[in-house]
Amino acid sequence: MRFSPQVLVLGLAACSAAGPGFQGADPVIREVEGSRFTLRFRGGIAEAIRTNPEWMPRFPDIARKAALAAQAETACRAAWVEGDPAMMWIGLSCNGARAPKMPRRKRTLYCDLEDLQARGDLARGALTCSKR
Repeated sequence: MRFSPQVLVLGLAACSAAGPGFQGADPVIREVEGSRFTLRFRGGIAEAIRTNPEWMPRFPDIARKAALAAQAETACRAAWVEGDPAMMWIGLSCNGARAPKMPRRKRTLYCDLEDLQARGDLARGALTCSKR
C-alpha cells in the first residue's frame, strides 16, 4: 500500500481541526509546561486539542495543563474538564457565573499501561482501566 505526500499532509492538517460546535471559532495556540494546545471558545465552554506528541500522556496531567491554558487565555476559572488526552472540553466560570453543565457521557473508561517491559521489537504490560 502506498501513500502520497498529499494524503499525509491532509491527515496531519486535520489534527487541530475544530470539533462539532466550534467550527468558525478563532483558534488560539497556548503552551503550558511543554504541552501545546489549540483552544477554541464558544460561550462558557472551551475546546482544547493537544497538538504536540507526548509518550503515553495521562489524562489528569494533560487536563490540568489544558485547564491552565484556558484560564490564562480567558481569566475565567476552569470548573471541569471532560474528554481524553488528545481533545478536551473545559467548562469555564467567568465573572462569578456558573460554568455550563458538563456534557453527559454514557461510558468513559480511563486506562493506564503499567509494568511495561520491552525486549527487542516486542513489548508487554498490564492495562488497568476504571470508570470515573
